Amino acid sequence: MARSPLQTTRIKILTANLSDNTSQAYKEPGIRLIQSLKPDIVAIQEFNYKEGNTQDLVHRIFGPDYTFIRERGGARLPNGVISRYPIEAWGQWPDPYVKNRSFVWATIDIPGPVPLHVISVHLVQNHAVRRPDEARHLLELIRKHFPEEDYVVLCGDMNVKSRNAKALANLTEWFLDDHQPADQKGNKNTNASRKRPYDMVLPNPALAAYHAVTIVNRKRFPNGLVYDTRLWTPPPEPAEWEDTSANLQHLPVMKTFRIPLQ
Repeated sequence: MARSPLQTTRIKILTANLSDNTSQAYKEPGIRLIQSLKPDIVAIQEFNYKEGNTQDLVHRIFGPDYTFIRERGGARLPNGVISRYPIEAWGQWPDPYVKNRSFVWATIDIPGPVPLHVISVHLVQNHAVRRPDEARHLLELIRKHFPEEDYVVLCGDMNVKSRNAKALANLTEWFLDDHQPADQKGNKNTNASRKRPYDMVLPNPALAAYHAVTIVNRKRFPNGLVYDTRLWTPPPEPAEWEDTSANLQHLPVMKTFRIPLQ
């Protein structure tokens, strides 16, 4: 008897450091960028909103059906996670290498028998010499806290100048960077000048096994998407052509995973 096809669900995971460069809070361009990609899960950095509270921002982006967590303690540039699926647990780890934010994690009850652990981070920027040790410390926390057979994804602003950076080498001792997202022209860089690969979605081996093509407006991105609205005519609604140049320092990066349901 032929075996029935394995049932799966597609989960789109976005990393987003899309706050306005002047206010370091989310404004309309960053909001529209996230809305237009329709992610299931967002690892978000600089999770600030001046037009209301955090819940107002999440509802503004997604409506009332998404849940979220945001780091506590008054961080100036807080990290967080937003999810279509229930967040079962969450926490934060102090980052001894930077003072205005922590590492944040959330355990998400995605479809299927295996939980997903999302870590949202923003590595140190101005003191690059600290970054390799920061990355090593972060990896030790993650490996200690989460079972390797679970799905784990590390997302955020890594602040590395190239993929040869020692900090990334430390992180990819376990996490995988073999699928490197790019835009339509093959550019993998994500800062405003498109010269550095700051922003990444890095799965552990258990999750990486289910990497899938990312599809946005019928365009296929085999390794995931670096999203620059200036390369779209027109960009997916409600994004506008100039949104990625509207005083933002980063571009969104998204990967898709096709998760078994049994």
